[in-house]
Amino acid sequence: MVLKMVFQYIARMSFLIFLCFIILGVEAGNKELIDLHLEEKSNIELGLKSIVNNIFKEETNLEYKVKNNRTESIQNFSGKTQFIKENLEDIFNKKNKTKLDWWQTCLIYEIYPRSFKDSTGTGMGDLRGIIEKIPYLKYLGVCAVWLTPIYPSPGVDLGYDITDFKAIGENIGTMEDFEELKNKLHENGIKIILDIVPNHTSDKHEWFIKSVQREEPYTDYYVWVDAKYVNGTRQVPNNWMAIFGNTMWEWNEIRQQYYLHQFLIPQPDLNFWNPLVRKEIKDILRFWLDKGVDGFRMDAIPHIYERQDFLDSPILNDGTPEIIDYTQGLDECFYEVNEWRYLLDEYTKKDGKTRFMAIESYLKFKYSKKFYGNETNPGAHFPLNVCFIVSSHMSAKEYVDTLTELFSNLPTGAWLSWIIGNHDTQRATFRFGLELIDGMHMIQLLLPTGTPVVYMGDELGMTNTYLRDDQRYYDVLGPNREKGRTPFQWDSSPQAGFSNKTKTWLPVNPNYVTLNVESEMAARRSHLKIFKEIANLRELEVFRTGNVELYEISEYVFAFSRSNNFFKNYFIVINLGSELENINLKKFKNSLSPKMIVKISSLYAEQSNGDIVSAKSFTLRPSAALVLESIFY
Repeated sequence: MVLKMVFQYIARMSFLIFLCFIILGVEAGNKELIDLHLEEKSNIELGLKSIVNNIFKEETNLEYKVKNNRTESIQNFSGKTQFIKENLEDIFNKKNKTKLDWWQTCLIYEIYPRSFKDSTGTGMGDLRGIIEKIPYLKYLGVCAVWLTPIYPSPGVDLGYDITDFKAIGENIGTMEDFEELKNKLHENGIKIILDIVPNHTSDKHEWFIKSVQREEPYTDYYVWVDAKYVNGTRQVPNNWMAIFGNTMWEWNEIRQQYYLHQFLIPQPDLNFWNPLVRKEIKDILRFWLDKGVDGFRMDAIPHIYERQDFLDSPILNDGTPEIIDYTQGLDECFYEVNEWRYLLDEYTKKDGKTRFMAIESYLKFKYSKKFYGNETNPGAHFPLNVCFIVSSHMSAKEYVDTLTELFSNLPTGAWLSWIIGNHDTQRATFRFGLELIDGMHMIQLLLPTGTPVVYMGDELGMTNTYLRDDQRYYDVLGPNREKGRTPFQWDSSPQAGFSNKTKTWLPVNPNYVTLNVESEMAARRSHLKIFKEIANLRELEVFRTGNVELYEISEYVFAFSRSNNFFKNYFIVINLGSELENINLKKFKNSLSPKMIVKISSLYAEQSNGDIVSAKSFTLRPSAALVLESIFY
């Protein structure tokens, strides 16, 4: 009697599952989802077959088992069917209630224009070079590009010292080039995000030149403070320290005052306490929005306000001055982002197309999360998440703890970003190693509730370039940042296909001969092809809205699972260490199918795509990584 009831329940649940996937497939109107449904249905049937076989075995051996064990087995099965039902309802709810915006489903690609493609033979990349390589962006599956500053600049901070926020730098191109780039990106379904630097300008900017002369209305456009005098000796106003070291105060002989610079001396900070400055920044945003850009990456936003009383910062235990509520992270920084969001939303309301804003912040997440604002006063769509680029060689426990803290402290409805490299912190291979880059891309692209922001060249496994002192473009920046900004490696021709000029603005990495787009496209397996496989997998609904669980498999084996129903589980396993590891996933998730198929393997893994592994036991080479998919048979 019990067996008959179980079969009836299976039949009903099978029909319910089949019906749900048919509805989802029709509702999406998408061949890929229908294909996914058929794959799901096949797994469901296999899973049900396995369960039924287990029940038959159970019935055959009833005479050798006690009644309590039989009752427990049936209760376990009922629990599984309830689990299936709950997950189906969860999928249905997400399908009908969760509609992700373009910036949430997007793969954002950071382009450092000086190093992407030189189209004019100057040895420096330009806008027309980006136009030329749009087909490559399409191949990657990029849906938005973020361009680091393209404005006129003396180049002291390689573009982040700006002399005109409403023009294009001569070495980058013309406004006509920009218009063509924007239009062609849009024609190919790719949005354009500009880098805006509101904290400071170049000391060659017209505003600063007039401010030095106390010419109105520019007199207070910058932070000017009188000197302190001790025994007749001129001293800086306080102990505040610039990002690149030394005091953040510079004496100006003409004005006979100090000006504040949180970054380099030729980058004076704007005075955001002045309403005219705040209006200027909004005018800059409107200028580019009217040009048709889709959003902004806002640079150095925690720095835009400083204390008005200029008190000395307390000295922390590590010997450094306190920055929070002195030179960074003042409440006014967050309020200003709210104001920018209102402006962006004005444009969004006109045509229904979201204008996007990301915030650069290296503050701890407990401070950075304030940039999200709230339902009443929304802020940025997200601050750029630096949890993976401020440290390297983390243990599995540190990954689990870091991600758990992020997810648990994420404001309701907020969205993260996943970044493993950028133009400031060098290439991802510098921190994680070339062998681990595929595993890091699995983390970056397959974690939930976040948008991957990929730095150009990381998809190839490009590495930092050794630079002699005489090869560096500007030596104030410190010894490391330019190593990750060298020209993009397109092919094995001279200068890696980046330029036809013998000498490029920074030297090309010598490994371009084998490490380049052309060779990786031609190879049977390569970092580029694996990146593309991961990006394609990310298109599945399970990686957009599915559940996540985090696992510390061993000291240096980190794993996470993604699922949106009982029969479909993906397990991503990364060996962060330097030793061979034997993995038993069933120890951590007993409901997994006994066997799993290798969906994607990293370049140096012993397993290949399509291999079958036992969930109870398989080996993982050092720095190897796998995406595994559950199968039932």
